Amino acid sequence: MEPRERLGFHYFPDDSHYTQHDLEQWLPALMRLSASWLVLRGATNRAIPEDFIRGLLESGIRPIIHIASDMAQVNVTELAPLIASYGSWGVRELIVFDRPNMRYRWPSIGWSRPGLVERFIDRLLPVLQLERSAGMHPIFPPLEPGGDYWDTAFLETALRSMLRRGDTNLVHDLRIAAYAWTYGHALDWGSGGPSHWPESYPYDGAELAQNQRGFRTFDWYGEISQSVVGRTLPMIVIAGGSSGPGELVPEVVTGSARALLGSRIPETVLAFNYHLLAADPGTAEHAAAWFAGPDEPKPIVAALERMLNAATQNPKTSVMKKPLKHYVLMPDGGLPDAAWGSVRELATDGVFGYSAEEAQHASLVTIVGDESAIPPSVERKLAKHGCQVRRIAPQHPIWQGMRRDNGNGDSGTRTD
Repeated sequence: MEPRERLGFHYFPDDSHYTQHDLEQWLPALMRLSASWLVLRGATNRAIPEDFIRGLLESGIRPIIHIASDMAQVNVTELAPLIASYGSWGVRELIVFDRPNMRYRWPSIGWSRPGLVERFIDRLLPVLQLERSAGMHPIFPPLEPGGDYWDTAFLETALRSMLRRGDTNLVHDLRIAAYAWTYGHALDWGSGGPSHWPESYPYDGAELAQNQRGFRTFDWYGEISQSVVGRTLPMIVIAGGSSGPGELVPEVVTGSARALLGSRIPETVLAFNYHLLAADPGTAEHAAAWFAGPDEPKPIVAALERMLNAATQNPKTSVMKKPLKHYVLMPDGGLPDAAWGSVRELATDGVFGYSAEEAQHASLVTIVGDESAIPPSVERKLAKHGCQVRRIAPQHPIWQGMRRDNGNGDSGTRTD
């Protein structure tokens, strides 16, 4: 498996570079860097052009659209046709909202009222449901590590709120977006998450213990989701790999790339997008960009190319392994609530999803459902991609005593 599978980039820091000319200019740079993902800034009132989206997809690059709006700017009714259009074009990753744990993202009266997280979930859930109905993966928006409302507390409270509201399937389908800056710390700062740093406390300005405000933020979010949901939810780093959003530190880039290509980043991190591919000259972000222009790469580009080439040429390195250990491929209609417990027990180390394309990136794929739910052609295709495939069909022991959805709206229930 090529090392490019989790590697991606954050495109421009704005939503103004989506012409056909832009695509023709920047695709060669993305292909040069073996990018599999590209984070695009979106808007609530207009779509990124379909031709730009399809051009990326046809080149094997998956777009992640981020509508980084404040709370007051998102109207779910107006957003619905936009989400439906993106879904019909093949977009599977769309993130709405950005850093809801920061005061400036809220109207002043909205921030000061009680129940901030609950009110945020009131706004987020309809968006996630629209995403799922459009064939997308529901994604929890990125939080500011630390933040005005401590991000780990915000995330834990939000996940518990979603579970309490009863849509178990949506929570289990959820992915978490994250930032991964070092904030001047070493790359292993906070490694292992809260269980490794129990003496870490929110708002500890002295930082007497290591915390989540570092490159390994995903370790903390993963452990929180394991504790609340019962499994580590998949994560997408939408920007990271440097000291902060306005900086480009070569040592941090190369160190994080070695961790990514050497499989020292958890397999549940499905995508790692480096910040920043490009920015307009004269802007504050230009110094942090990897390219001064389409044909003007900075030295860090050649450094990453050398690392990619070395990893590809050495079959003994761990980078040649598939990036995912285990993928649980479920039918499009999802599973009845009663089935979740048994499947989760069999696949505690797995990433759950509905995409056969994503499943190709796993060493082991567990297909959940009979051949009418997921056809044999999918099984054969996975095997051709070097996956070990097993199928859990209704006759499997885990389904005994369980009534599955029969197509008439019956949900699965245990009879024992």
